[in-house]
Formats: sequence, C-alpha cells, structure tokens
Amino acid sequence: MDRNDAIEKEFTRFRVLIIGRANAGKTTILQRVCGTMEVPKVRDKYGRKIEVYVQGSLEVSPKCRVFFHNQIPTARHQRGEHDIDNEITFRSNPRYVFHDSRGFEAGRIDELKKVESFIAERAKARRLGDRIHAIWYCIPMTDRARAITAVEDTFFSRCGTSNVPVIAIFSKFDGLDPVAYGQLCKEGKNKLDAKLMAPERAMKIFDDGNYVRCLLAMKYPPQDHICLREMDKENADCSGLIECTAAALKHETLEKLLVSTQQTNMEICIRYAINRTLRRCLHSYTKGCQFLISEPWWGMQMDLASWFPHIWVSLRQHIAGHYLLVVCVLPGQLLTAMSLHVC
Repeated sequence: MDRNDAIEKEFTRFRVLIIGRANAGKTTILQRVCGTMEVPKVRDKYGRKIEVYVQGSLEVSPKCRVFFHNQIPTARHQRGEHDIDNEITFRSNPRYVFHDSRGFEAGRIDELKKVESFIAERAKARRLGDRIHAIWYCIPMTDRARAITAVEDTFFSRCGTSNVPVIAIFSKFDGLDPVAYGQLCKEGKNKLDAKLMAPERAMKIFDDGNYVRCLLAMKYPPQDHICLREMDKENADCSGLIECTAAALKHETLEKLLVSTQQTNMEICIRYAINRTLRRCLHSYTKGCQFLISEPWWGMQMDLASWFPHIWVSLRQHIAGHYLLVVCVLPGQLLTAMSLHVC
C-alpha cells in the first residue's frame, strides 16, 4: 500500500467547521449540502448521542437538555455555552461531519480563543480522520451596512487557521434584492422589469460595497468566497460552494474525499475524474499514439470510479477487450451509467 492509499483509508468523512452569526442561514446551507430537510443528529466527542428538542416535536434527555436555535443545536439557558467538539451529521449523508461555533457572533475574546484552540488542535490531530478539512464562514447579507463587523475583523485579522482553507459564504444574498428593486423603481423601471433585474443589480451593489476586498486586505484572508441566494428553496443549488471548497484544498486526496462525499451534483464528479485522473493517466499511458503498459488499466479504472458517490463497479471481460461498468446512484435515483472500453 503506497502513502496515498494509506491516507485515503484514514479519510472517510469530510469535516467542516461552520462559523457565523445567529440567523446567518447556516443550518439551511448544511441541509442543502446534504440534500435534505431533516433535523441533524448531534453527538459529543465521545460518540454519545445528544437528544435535541425542535419546536416542541422531540423529547429531551433530562441529563442533556440541548435545544435548537434555527435548527442548529444550542443551549437553552445561554447562547454560546455549547461544545464546539460536538459532531453534527445528517442521516441523508453521514460522510459529512460539521462542527458549529455557535455564540462566536458575540465577539468575546474567550469565544475567539475557543475557535482558535479548536482549529489548532484539529489541524494537528494525530488521527487524520479527526482533522478539519475546511472552514465555512457565513456572512449574512440581510443588512449590508453590518455585513463586515468587528467579529469578522477579529477573526480574519487574528485567527490563523493552520493551512485549513476558509471559504467566506455571503449567505442570504437575496436579502439585497429589495434594495436593488427599490433602486430600479426609482430609475423608472416598471415593477415587473425591476423584479427581473433585481438579482443582477444586487450583484452590482455587492461589488460596489467592496466586501470581498475588505476581507482580502486582512492578515488571514479567506481562500475564496461565494454568494448563496434562496437557499430556503427546495431546489436551491449549492454546488458552487462544493467547487470553490474543493479548489481551495491542497491535496488531491482531500479533493477526492469532498467530491465523492457530495451527492448533489454529478457534474462535479465527472469533471474532477477527467481533470485529475483521466488526463494524468492518459499522459502517462500514451506516447504519441502508442499505449504503454506501465501499469494495469484496472488501477486507472478504479481511480476514476473513486470520484463518484454511491457507485457499483464491475469488470466485464469480452473478446474485444475489457469493459468497466460504472453505475452512479444517488438515494432513490439512478443518475447515469457509463462503460469504459480498454483496447
């Protein structure tokens, strides 16, 4: 087993720390990433299940009274008194593990230290599977005047993330639409046109606000950013978040872990399989138009298949050559099947 194979065996779940103020839309984003509307499961660092209460619908363990605020688990008596080590997962896709820094929005020094300590400890954890692989920092755009506050200034100026990539998520981006709509109406546009043109104008308002430039000027800027709108809709697309997170990762093993973990966009899997594996293999296997038998084709086929979530792989031998049948399945839906022929 080579080093990369050993590393892949260690990484079985993609671990994300999500940070943001109250009502930043964190839960909705996590649900969209996992393709579900279900309530998350919460376990402590020892793997013990924490019973949760959601709008009076679930019973609560008398020894562990953990409640939900906007469907993110939070202590009932005081916001911020939670354990950042708790693991949040969704039954629809348990290969994602989330950690929530609830209470960080209060901006107290002790809260920042908790986040810094957690990042530092997880970045150097002995077990590779315990490390965090990405940080998503949610900045709601419902109040553009307060989008970048002292909280963001403190985090991006003082909190180094030990090479863990940070993606700034400008959430609830459709919160800028009413402002854009008002501007367009004042300019003489009728209501229908103003409504249709509002998303484009909202992006201009965002660009004029220099929010990204402000973050990039700080000591520890995010590696990338993305604007997410209308995540409350059932068909909302968050594939852009997956793509910019994957692009920020520094190791192909982590890219493969994230791409194969996500189950919402097969195009991402196909693109990475082609760009990361197929092109590399074809480059090493070909010289001019001649194939070099330096490695078995089976290895390339399995490497290609490893980018896809929920796959069934079988190798069929025929007189004409070998065929690899890859069937890509998402829960309850057969998406695609492709056959690769090796001469």
